[in-house]
Amino acid sequence: MSAAPSLEIGKITLPFGEAFRIAMEDIRRRFIRMMITAASVILAVGFMDALLVLTAVGSAMGGQAASLKPFQLWILFISLLVCVVGIMNSMLIAVAERTREIGTWKCLGALDRHVLLLFLIEAMLIGLVGGIAGWFIGIITGLIYSFQPNVGIAGVTEALTSPSVIALPGLSFLPSIVSMLLLSLLIAISLSMIGTLYPAYRAAKLNPAEALRYEV
Repeated sequence: MSAAPSLEIGKITLPFGEAFRIAMEDIRRRFIRMMITAASVILAVGFMDALLVLTAVGSAMGGQAASLKPFQLWILFISLLVCVVGIMNSMLIAVAERTREIGTWKCLGALDRHVLLLFLIEAMLIGLVGGIAGWFIGIITGLIYSFQPNVGIAGVTEALTSPSVIALPGLSFLPSIVSMLLLSLLIAISLSMIGTLYPAYRAAKLNPAEALRYEV
């Protein structure tokens, strides 16, 4: 007795390059909303970098190591927490607006991990923009601070080009300006990813049939 014929279904894949292209297209179509989301990252990272610049200037002028004060750390923590909540809220709204679109993706064969990947790529791009823009805000803060008496542009330049006051493991030899850029990117992308995880998971678990019937 011969065995029944088997039907082999190919593995569904979504190349990272294609996922990146789709994420960029979604950002382009919803540019204003994404910039509003990125604004929370920019402000949080900019505030952090401003504190670090002022600390670096104080360290350079005082001739001894300086660090953020406890109350500054608490304020910074609260600002980063508010940033995460803002990103999560914005992404939940984005998921609600794109429910039918996500349902279409899944009906066409997209898997849960594909939807998750698309949202995380968008979060990474938002974090990248927010980190770089926030870093610029920190540098501008230092330049504005240089107009204070007994500071000057030379004091700020020395603070930004001297070995970092930021304790980055194995990178303490880097100038403060480079360390701040690396830290800004790391914090911004991490905040965006953390704030997007739950909305992305919720989007990935949507039922295609229910998603297609959803009305905003």
